[in-house]
Amino acid sequence: MYSNVRSMRSLRKPGNELLAFVQQKQAGKLIVDLRQNPGGNYFQGLHHLIEPIRKLAAINRKGHLFVLIGPFTGSAAIIDSSLFHTKTEAILVGQPIGAKPTEYSERKQMKLPNSHLVVSYSVRFYQFAYNDENATRPDREIVPAWAETKTGHDPVIEWCLNYSADGSTMP
Repeated sequence: MYSNVRSMRSLRKPGNELLAFVQQKQAGKLIVDLRQNPGGNYFQGLHHLIEPIRKLAAINRKGHLFVLIGPFTGSAAIIDSSLFHTKTEAILVGQPIGAKPTEYSERKQMKLPNSHLVVSYSVRFYQFAYNDENATRPDREIVPAWAETKTGHDPVIEWCLNYSADGSTMP
């Protein structure tokens, strides 16, 4: 089963629908695609995707849950991909994410009194790195070639579909 999650906003209803569908169809694999997700509120992903998926014994095991990441995975989706990695048995697949999961965030603004320039600043420190490198890297890095992209071929999804529970990939 494949789910393209393009925002970490208002996930209660779609998250419940996804989980019900996974259980109804007795899916053997779940692919959660965060490659085109610019973020939102990481609590939405945590409470409505990660925590419920974590309770699905048939899905939350090695080789059955995949989270796709890439350079356009942003903000809350970066945090949620790191949480998928630490709280579930998900295999991260795709390309490294450029931003760091442990950093200052929660942007605020203020106008300087004399110059009237608007200044942005971060007010909260978040720590979600699952490694010393403070980077969100895939467990399996796959960089699609332009020829594949041009023809609509997605080697990242194909790798997940062909992944065997013993850790090998099938031809």
